[in-house]
Amino acid sequence: MTTTARTLLSFVACSLALGRAARAGALEPAPAPAVAAAEATPAVPAAAPAPKTLSFGVGVRIGGGLDSSTGTITSGDRLGIKSLDVRPYISGQVHPLLKFEGNLDLNNADQSRIHVLSAVAKFEPDDLFNVWFGRFLPPSDRANLSGPYYQNAWNYPTDVNGYPSIYAGRADGGAVWGQLEKGRFKYQGGVFTLDANTPTSQALYAARLVLNLLDPEPGYYNSSTYYGTKDVLALGGAAQYQKLGAATVIGTDAAGAPILARNDLIAFNLDLLFEKRLAWADTLTVEGAYYNFNRGAQGWSWYALASYLFAAKVAFGQVQPMVRWQQFTPTAGGDPIRTLDTGFNYVIDGHSTRIAFAVQNRNPPTAPSTTSYQLGIQIQE
Repeated sequence: MTTTARTLLSFVACSLALGRAARAGALEPAPAPAVAAAEATPAVPAAAPAPKTLSFGVGVRIGGGLDSSTGTITSGDRLGIKSLDVRPYISGQVHPLLKFEGNLDLNNADQSRIHVLSAVAKFEPDDLFNVWFGRFLPPSDRANLSGPYYQNAWNYPTDVNGYPSIYAGRADGGAVWGQLEKGRFKYQGGVFTLDANTPTSQALYAARLVLNLLDPEPGYYNSSTYYGTKDVLALGGAAQYQKLGAATVIGTDAAGAPILARNDLIAFNLDLLFEKRLAWADTLTVEGAYYNFNRGAQGWSWYALASYLFAAKVAFGQVQPMVRWQQFTPTAGGDPIRTLDTGFNYVIDGHSTRIAFAVQNRNPPTAPSTTSYQLGIQIQE
């Protein structure tokens, strides 16, 4: 066979082999460079759903001891549990911008009834602007926004605070609030009601401003002590107005029932908290507030508190002696109600776990003075 014939047969054989391979799918055209790059890049995962959270907690306060109406311990004194309080806490978020809070309260001072303490829907898009709606603490004084669980003293300063509420300082309504520099400056303002059928003209308007000159206090609420974890110099002021929101007794009818006079409520207060961790690690706290409810014919009042937290531990906690003076003067004049609180806290884990020994002497002008001696235990998680 000639060379030309052999070359022709080889070409024909290769052509037939390539044709059969193409028909069988053994060979495919090479992908374009862009397609190859796309196939080499891993697929982008789908966006993760917004995180949802749910938290549970509970707070317990138990306080009891002896009450004396004469200032001396006699057989006529009364012994028992004075405060027995349980608060289940629920909070969470369904979206980073939408959160909620729901708390209950059971207190033996109200025949051990269970109350809705707080029920709040929270829209929080930015530090500077947040919206809350439901039942919660309206803008008011520092003591109310601390509540009994975050006070420095064991006993809440009930003799000086005349802001209206549904229960435990709470009211129903909505508020906007915000903060600069994580709580260096805070504002709060809202409209509230005290029952489900309040006339529009008798809504309660409330507002508060706070300026922190040292460490900031982030969030809507605050504490009355931080047990040395930060240095605080906070100046705050609040005001509330409600048309016909103040009632005073002006007499009794033929059946002995009180006759009430209605006045517009115009109330305001100024408050201050100074807390400083000293060079030797102890912590000094000074707190005070002034209230004026004269426009509602209720009176004016003030309190001042000082405490000193020793850094050195005794066993597994720190000792914090404290003293507080409260005074309330009625609008009509006369002798004021004076209340002196003294005692000490044994701080184990901040506001989460503490034990208190409290002595309170109360001197109303038209009733015998009373002195109470209480041992209190607070636990919350």
